[in-house]
Amino acid sequence: MDHGILVYEYNMLIIDRFQARSTVEIAPGAHVITVDTRFASPQPTAPATVTLAVDGAQVGAVVVARTVPAAFSASETFGVGVDLGSPVSPDYFDRRPFRFDGTIARVDVEVFDPAPPRTIQNERPIRWTCR
Repeated sequence: MDHGILVYEYNMLIIDRFQARSTVEIAPGAHVITVDTRFASPQPTAPATVTLAVDGAQVGAVVVARTVPAAFSASETFGVGVDLGSPVSPDYFDRRPFRFDGTIARVDVEVFDPAPPRTIQNERPIRWTCR
């Protein structure tokens, strides 16, 4: 969240940046936020589509043209509500550690196995849900 706008950024090793922003401000209060990531293939650097939803309604999306071929970093953290490592986005570099001032009750991460190929694109979805 950045000034009421839900923001997702995929930083492809500083080479490329891909950002999705909600089209409207998110009202204060309890919400279920879902980040759904679907890779076009299991191949390294495969493109992905990321969709943002609030309470089940899509509010933003971005196509990540290429993803990292392996892990981002051995020293980065999996921060929830704060960015303790190097900031993902230069948009909040000067505001780091960019703490979320609301309450995050729970984070669920679901990783789905690729479905049997039914189309040219064999998508492998990953869904992050914050409550």
